[in-house]
Amino acid sequence: MQFLAPLFFVALAGLAIPVLLHLTQREKKQIIHFPSLMFVRRIPYEAVRRRKIHNWLLLMVRLAALALIILAFARPLISRSNQAPPPGVGAREVVILVDQSYSMGFGDHWDRAVAAARQEIGKLHASDRGSVVLFGSSADILMRATAEQDRLGASVAAAKPRFSSTRYAPALKVAGSILVESSLPRREVVMISDFQRGGWRGEEGARLPKGVELTPVPIQGSADRPNVTVTGISIARSTFSNQERATVTAGVVNRTDRPVSGATIVLDVGGIPVGTKPLAIDPSGAASVSFDAFTINAKNMRGTVRVSDDALAADNTFNFVISPSEPLHLTLVDRGGATSTLYLTRALSIGDAPRFDVVSREPDQVSDDDLKKSAVVVLNDVEVSSGLARRLTKYVDQGGGLFVATGSRATWPQDVDALPATIGPPVDRTRGDVGRLGALEYGHPIFEVFRAPRSGDFSAVPIYGYRNLTPAKGAQVLARFDGGSPAVLERRVGAGRIVMWGSSLDRSWSELPQRPVYLPFVHRTVRHLANYREPQPWVTVGQVLDPSATAVLRGQRMILTPSGKRVPIEDEGSDVVELSDQGFYELRGENNNVSVVAVNVDPAESDLTPMDPKEIVAAAAGLSGSGDTGTASGVPMTSEQKEKNQRLWWYLLVGGIVLLATDTYLSNRLAKT
Repeated sequence: MQFLAPLFFVALAGLAIPVLLHLTQREKKQIIHFPSLMFVRRIPYEAVRRRKIHNWLLLMVRLAALALIILAFARPLISRSNQAPPPGVGAREVVILVDQSYSMGFGDHWDRAVAAARQEIGKLHASDRGSVVLFGSSADILMRATAEQDRLGASVAAAKPRFSSTRYAPALKVAGSILVESSLPRREVVMISDFQRGGWRGEEGARLPKGVELTPVPIQGSADRPNVTVTGISIARSTFSNQERATVTAGVVNRTDRPVSGATIVLDVGGIPVGTKPLAIDPSGAASVSFDAFTINAKNMRGTVRVSDDALAADNTFNFVISPSEPLHLTLVDRGGATSTLYLTRALSIGDAPRFDVVSREPDQVSDDDLKKSAVVVLNDVEVSSGLARRLTKYVDQGGGLFVATGSRATWPQDVDALPATIGPPVDRTRGDVGRLGALEYGHPIFEVFRAPRSGDFSAVPIYGYRNLTPAKGAQVLARFDGGSPAVLERRVGAGRIVMWGSSLDRSWSELPQRPVYLPFVHRTVRHLANYREPQPWVTVGQVLDPSATAVLRGQRMILTPSGKRVPIEDEGSDVVELSDQGFYELRGENNNVSVVAVNVDPAESDLTPMDPKEIVAAAAGLSGSGDTGTASGVPMTSEQKEKNQRLWWYLLVGGIVLLATDTYLSNRLAKT
């Protein structure tokens, strides 16, 4: 017990006043009336001093009232000692958060973090409970609410840094969920981390419950140790002697204030070094290194760019996967005229992302094998029979794409409901003002590329004729002619899509084929219908593998992680896996179908620039109040702050007032007796 104003105890001398008053009570005069006092001798009245206290209860009440008021003015506070609190009184619920991101592998950071965690565990008493939570981009509870120090220490000792990035908000949320369920009077959080600036985004939801004390334990080492990061690569494809080749250029950053010299950077492809370059980088500088081209002669070729070892090993490698380019198979259905397909076939023959493998067929020559092989079928102003319409509808329903150009000859049977619109009569715009295209839906993938200025102007394309289209139920209008008639429409049918263009794709009805927007319009439409995505040479740790992004995932049965762990895929929907390791994941499906995904760490995590932990503390405890023994920042509270939080003087003052009221009541009762 401490007192902020101990001088008020001088007033305790005033407790003698009630005692003296009780000891000096005078006897009451008794007056007797006589008929005549003329013959009575006058005798002076002598007071009789009583030396014995009779009303002990009243005296104790008065003394206690005065003592409580004096104690209130002395402003008492209770300071907790470092000794173990009695069972059930002052016991602590402690959550130890240990940063497990890959930046903690820098130098001896992880060993120091483990030592700091063990030190905090050693401070737990028999009545305390502790939890250990490891965090990176997410948070995992290793041990929850136990007083067994051996188990807590063993859980920390068995942990290792992982390949994830630092995010403080998930750790604080998990700690809050543990503490909010605790019934112990003292709740604390200890955060052990290198406190990187990039790991904190000022999340609003990272506040701790009321009364929780947050203590940061920074782990920071020498900043002059070498740390080089491979931030990424670029791959340029080319063709030489009918062989596809790739040239890899790597970006490298020096994270320290010391120059890098005498280091090397190596490119491995298929486990074989194919290029070695010297590496020299200025302090806090960056460099790019290009390797000689190599031949892409197999599917899922694994490549790695690696720099010399330094203080942080996780960011020294960058993995990628490369395969020969695969064309997108299309079936072009037209009436067989070279003029009608000239511009369309030329547009589809240009480009390599992806390449288009086009097969031309007349309407009565389209086979089921053509539909099975094709990602997209293009109907270029043709008459479609009922049989072909039903086959095309089934094809789209199973995931195919259909692009319909409605020129002067285009028809579709009315008994097959699949198109985005009903084909109406032609609209002739050769007389008077020509038609224009407008009201484009720039948020759609087809027209998104034309959103930026000077990226293509559809309104400048003269349209001399188009079909009057009536949108079907569920169709989306993506563009309109200036007369208000729909120009481009889309409709989903089962797992596939149908896109409809209200005019021709040749020069018979418009000058679109001669304008720069023609080629990207055709390419974007076909890619959208094929649901085409450019193959990713790599992804980042923490991402979730999307089943639709890798065809081999359909029907696969097992995933092999970089650490050699086999993850079976059995139930529907269980083929989603979080990529938590650096390296190569093998996706193995039926018929020995294998796909490989390269996974890299986030290069931003290698930037060890620290932040002030008080920023996290202020955000985490901004609305949560403070504990009795310290602020949320881990800095001990002053005596004034402790006394202000405890407010014991208020209770003492109220108690003194209550006793004074009791004294008044007792005095009145005794006066009547």
